[in-house]
Amino acid sequence: MTLPAIQRLQADHVRYEALLCTLDHQFHAGELGESPDAALLRDILHYLTHHAERAHHAFEDRLFARLEQRDPSSSETLALLHEEHRRIERYGEELHAHFARRADTATMDAWDPTTLNLLQAYIELYRGHLHCEETRVLERLAATLTGGDWLELVTGCDWGCDASLLPEADAEYQALKARIAVEGRGCWMGDDERAADSCPLCQA
Repeated sequence: MTLPAIQRLQADHVRYEALLCTLDHQFHAGELGESPDAALLRDILHYLTHHAERAHHAFEDRLFARLEQRDPSSSETLALLHEEHRRIERYGEELHAHFARRADTATMDAWDPTTLNLLQAYIELYRGHLHCEETRVLERLAATLTGGDWLELVTGCDWGCDASLLPEADAEYQALKARIAVEGRGCWMGDDERAADSCPLCQA
C-alpha cells in the first residue's frame, strides 16, 4: 500500500503502539505496587486522546463511511471499529483526567484497582483495534476507494480534519519519545520507530 494517506495512518499506528507499550510498562509496575509516573501517563494519554481523536480517528471515520458506501460487506467490521473508537475515546478521557489530577496534586499513592483495570482494558482495546485496522481494513481501503474518493476525502478533510494539530502533534510526540528514552520509562523508540530498541514487555 503506497497511498500517502494510508502510509500516514500506518505511521500514526506505529506511534500509538509505541506509546501503548509504555502504558503497558507502567501498568505492570502498578500491578507490583509501584506508584505511577502520573505526569508521564497524563501526557501520553493527552496525545492519544487530544490528537488521535481530533485528527487520526476523525479522518478514519470519513474513510470508513466511504468504504461502507463502496463495499457494503464491510459494514459489520466498520460498525465494530466505530464503536471501539467511541470506547477508546471515553476510556482515554477518563484516564487522562485521573492522571492529570494525580500529577497536579503530586499524589504518590499506589494504584487503585479500578484505575488498573481501566488502563488494562484501554491498552487491550486499543491494541486489538489497531490490529483489526491493519489486517482487515487498510488494504480494503486501498483496493476499494477510487482516485476521486481519495482526492475528495483528503482535500475535504485536509488530511486530519484539523490540520493545525499536525505540527503540534509531531512536536508533542518527539518530546514524549525523548523523555521516555531519558527516563527509562518503558519503550525507547529507535530511529526506525517500528522497532522498540528496549522494551522487555514487547520483547518477551
